[in-house]
Amino acid sequence: MMKAFILLTIALCAVGTFAQQTCDQSHYDSVRTCYSQFLNNYNLSLGANYTLPRYTALASNRGRDEMGFNNLNMAKVCMIQNTFSNCIGPDNVCIDPTDLPQIFGVFANDHYAYTEDFFIANYECQTAYNITMNNFYCLASIGRSGYNAIMQCEAQLEADINNNHDVCAAENTYTQCLMNIYISYCGKDAGSYICNIQNVGLTHILPQCTQNVTTCPPYSS
Repeated sequence: MMKAFILLTIALCAVGTFAQQTCDQSHYDSVRTCYSQFLNNYNLSLGANYTLPRYTALASNRGRDEMGFNNLNMAKVCMIQNTFSNCIGPDNVCIDPTDLPQIFGVFANDHYAYTEDFFIANYECQTAYNITMNNFYCLASIGRSGYNAIMQCEAQLEADINNNHDVCAAENTYTQCLMNIYISYCGKDAGSYICNIQNVGLTHILPQCTQNVTTCPPYSS
């Protein structure tokens, strides 16, 4: 989704503490069916042994719609995502970095990427759908116009983690850094938007940080 350029920063800079598996193995086939149908929308498919395509392939193929600077295309992306989310239903407990590698074959850190993607996409296309659509053109441009500033935020996060700073505090500093960029380019609602996206990602990748995430400002409408 529109957070693609910051995706995986959480996962690659820190290791989460994951809860015991809550996904019943009897639901694996149902989850695989939902993913197969979802991926087919982007001309992708599961490989041998139910291997998920590289996450970068999904991001690239889907990006032809969502980053085409046309919010009608973004509406299509959300329609596909919502169908996918409805298919998964209560099996969303299976979408986490612990269970995904049990259900699918995955490349490298893609189990983090697919986990973040599912829940952040749901936020963008359900909870914050109006914000996504009403601010689409500005939000879609930040990856380019704010690229250097975003890279500075990521460099600071990596430095904090490497210097053994508390990971949750480091992530909150990173969230605030991103908020400042989004506010400067697209206004206060954009800052709240990226704050909430970061918190959704943290909740599912670094659950030990859930109780201490940044408090996001409310949306103006």
